[in-house]
Amino acid sequence: MRRFAVIGLGRFGAHLAARLYELGHEVLAVDADPAVVQSVHGKVSTAAIVDARDKQQLRALGLKDFDTVIISVGDHLEASTLAALYCKEMELQVVARAVNEDHGRILDALGVDEVVFPEHDMAIRLAERLSSGNLLDYIPLGEDYSIMELAVPDSFAHKTLAELNVRARFNVHVLAIQDVLTGKVLMAPAADQVLEDTNVLVVLGQRKDLDRFQKIAR
Repeated sequence: MRRFAVIGLGRFGAHLAARLYELGHEVLAVDADPAVVQSVHGKVSTAAIVDARDKQQLRALGLKDFDTVIISVGDHLEASTLAALYCKEMELQVVARAVNEDHGRILDALGVDEVVFPEHDMAIRLAERLSSGNLLDYIPLGEDYSIMELAVPDSFAHKTLAELNVRARFNVHVLAIQDVLTGKVLMAPAADQVLEDTNVLVVLGQRKDLDRFQKIAR
């Protein structure tokens, strides 16, 4: 079990806090609005009414005892920026939600460990999935790399990974293969693994290489 503090309980923060709690972690949920804090009672371990702009209130939460602090104050840029500043002064592991690129650059400059753009990232995933009939999911990793889930096309079925020579031809790596009928997942498949038309490939690569692989694999 890990310990998480979520500062800011808008839709993103509230859903994140509740899901982390459902996954068995200890979650402290924090917001300045008493009604919002009341709404998450029973969905997290602890909830507190705290103004993220107040350094003393943040320090009183005992955040040093938590593995990660997630700042999801959202549109309140002052609160988001100050919370990030104070948390990094306390040498905490911080993940922060940015609402735009300028906000993201500010958070980067403050030393935030990970900056996320939920709306931007979800838009990319949806666009990629809708553009291809056999693309099941698309997850950006930083600026250059992504992971995608791709249904095995007919042209790949009943062939081994060695025959397809995926790594050499497309410069992508097959991390795992899942069979949709059995639910079985094979991690780091061997070169002699035969692909079936009921398989899903989990592939890692640079976006340009994944795009090329996806087009050929349609």
